[in-house]
Parts: sequence; structure tokens; C-alpha cells
Amino acid sequence: MSYAYNFIQGKEGHPVVFAFHGTGGDEHQMVPFSTRVAPDSHLITPRGDVLENGTALRFFRRFGEGVLDVEDLKFRAGELANWFPEPLEKHGLAGLPIHGIGYSNGASILGGITLLYPGSFSKVVLLRPMVPFEPDSMPDLSGISALILASEEDDITPIAGARRLVEILRAAGAAVEFHVVPGGHGLTQADVDAAKSFLEMP
Repeated sequence: MSYAYNFIQGKEGHPVVFAFHGTGGDEHQMVPFSTRVAPDSHLITPRGDVLENGTALRFFRRFGEGVLDVEDLKFRAGELANWFPEPLEKHGLAGLPIHGIGYSNGASILGGITLLYPGSFSKVVLLRPMVPFEPDSMPDLSGISALILASEEDDITPIAGARRLVEILRAAGAAVEFHVVPGGHGLTQADVDAAKSFLEMP
């Protein structure tokens, strides 16, 4: 499996950021946000390969608004995790720290990859996430840092799901920061500031 993606070269020795778009986005959607919060990092932004209603790209299927196809999510999380080495090797980035940024649908797939393939990322930024699934058994996420940004005004991915995801990740041993931000489902300067500060921490 291979994915279309956008690549931006960063500064030598800096981390690699994989950034995952929301429903209806593409490989360009997360570039402005990601380059603001991690300006020196190498950026890889894959395009989701699931088409919803013939028009909207996603990373996995869903049955309806807020109702995820968990089996498809797990399958496609595996495909992405298996694909990551391809662009890393192509661009000479193997061995560098790997960070993840995901927004909405992209946050759900990033959360799923983190739970299923704990070695994939050292840091993850989950913007307006849902719980991808309730783990049957807790993975070992010690050594992984996560930032979750959610909004009380979000009527697409309600904040209760983000709070539950915080509980799951902490129970698995991850170091989790949780911030409530204004702006509903859309991203704001508060998201930029929090994500930039988080990614700059050693």
C-alpha cells in the first residue's frame, strides 16, 4: 500500500512530522498548521484514500456522523503504519524522531495508530479527536507524549470523547496534556500556540 503525500524538507537533524487531515481535506490541508507549529521539522502529509459520498477524502470509513467503522479504522491504521518507512527511506529521514499531528478524522486515525503501534511516534498532537476504539488490553505507551486539544463548543467531535481518550492514553502510560480551547471544531490560534509549545519541549 502506498499513499499520495506532500513533503516539505526541514532542517537537518530535526524531527519528522506526519500530519493527517480531516474529512474532506487532502495532503495540503494540514501544511499551514504544521509548518507554523513545527517550522524546522520535516513534514509528510499523506492523503486519505477513503472516499465518502463520492467527494470527501478520509482515512477510514464510518457508518455515520460520530459512528466509526472500528474494524476499517484498525485495518487502515495498519496500512499506514506499514507505509511510514517508505517516505522516511525515500527522503533519507530514517532514524529521526517521529511526531504525529492529526485533526478530526486525522486525529482518530492517529490515535488508532498510537494505540495499535506504540513505537510509531514519540509525540502526538490530537486536534478535536474522538476515541478511535476502546482497547481490549492496554498497550505500553510509556515514553510517548500526547497533547489533546478539544473545545466545549465542538458539535462534531464532542469534548466527552476527548476526555475519555485522555483517560485511555494515561492508563496506557502516556504523558498526556489536555487543553480546552475556544472555537468549536475549527482550529484557532490557541491550537497553534499550544501545539507549538508542546512540540518544542524536549
